[in-house]
Amino acid sequence: MNSPVGDLPEKTSLRGWTVLLLNRLHYSTVVLASFGFGLFLPFLQADLSLSYLQIGLLQAVAWGTSAACLVPFSVLFARFNPNRRVLAGLALMTPFLFTQGLAGGFWTLLASRFLMVLTQAGMTPARPLLLRWWAVPRQYSTVTAVGLSLHSTFMAAALTFSPIIIVVLNSWRLAYFLQAGLLGCHLLAWTALTWKAPRSLEESPPRAIKDDPPHPDHQVQDNAGETSLAAALIRYPHAWLLGVVMLCLSASWTTVLTFLPILLETERGVAISAGSLLFGFLYYVLVPGGVLGSWIFNHVNNRRLMVLTPAMLNLISTLGALMAGNVFVAAIGLTGMGMAWVFVPAIEILPFEFRNIRTREVSVITGLVQTFGAIGFGGGPALAGALAQSTDSLLSGVLVVGALTGSAVLAAALLPKRFEGRLV
Repeated sequence: MNSPVGDLPEKTSLRGWTVLLLNRLHYSTVVLASFGFGLFLPFLQADLSLSYLQIGLLQAVAWGTSAACLVPFSVLFARFNPNRRVLAGLALMTPFLFTQGLAGGFWTLLASRFLMVLTQAGMTPARPLLLRWWAVPRQYSTVTAVGLSLHSTFMAAALTFSPIIIVVLNSWRLAYFLQAGLLGCHLLAWTALTWKAPRSLEESPPRAIKDDPPHPDHQVQDNAGETSLAAALIRYPHAWLLGVVMLCLSASWTTVLTFLPILLETERGVAISAGSLLFGFLYYVLVPGGVLGSWIFNHVNNRRLMVLTPAMLNLISTLGALMAGNVFVAAIGLTGMGMAWVFVPAIEILPFEFRNIRTREVSVITGLVQTFGAIGFGGGPALAGALAQSTDSLLSGVLVVGALTGSAVLAAALLPKRFEGRLV
């Protein structure tokens, strides 16, 4: 496999696998502070007297900050060493996560979450660049899929046992301290693994497409000004459709995780500690199913169908989980929502197939798709919380958000069956 930077290895090295999977665990640790927030709510409400609107705002600031900063940061920082970007992000995020456990009220908790996510937004779009540094192109989807399985294992265990641990230890604050300690361990491991990066992949990455003539807009070098990178948002309109799909998937996901525990406790009589196993169903199917993402990418050539399937599955499963009359039906709905995310690794790799795209442009496109995801993650619970506050019905608020996720079906239907490019 030849490239402008020399001969690339046939397989991703063990060190490369370790670096990329560790990076995924960074994301998992930080995301736990947002996705698992709903499980902490009964304890937080009792201690900090939070209203439904404040709960929605705490989720909104976490994802709203990402929505505002991911694209600008992906453009501004694309030229910088991705290993160092992650290192700096970990060094800053660890104390911000720790201070959330020290929060004495709503505003302190809000500020801590804002600073944590602001830092995360600077390092998250570096994932495509890290793939280029540490993995061979034909294994991008495999690495991403295995990363999803690892992420799901971590989140399933955390969502299952965190409420029980909090009840036993009688401290929700300790849960945040443990997360901060874990992130601190990640910082040390990342420093040791990435201090000396592989020189063969360090310079400007080759185009992701082989044997295609250069695009007229690509005559500039990879280290050209930010304007060239930002123009990728216009050159590749399909990225916006992928963004809408991710917006709907994320909005339903975080709304269910935020409010379903309260719905089950107040309307179904299921205690949070007794029913915590239920919420792991969002992730249980992803532990073995995450690796299917690589198979899906390599065998489902109809890219429209590949994206349309999870969009439809997510809509049906979300409404089913929210309207379930018992724990068994809710578990089926949550499992369906988890199955929809089996397709996400394949979706994440799709921008590499855009014709004549450069890796730094993939980073910008990734920032755009992640921005839509952040809008969904923050906007879903914020909208549901506002509607619940105004109608005095939490169920009505979450059902409206669930129904709106049907927009993903329309966006997926507009995608082409195949993109014009292919990975090297």
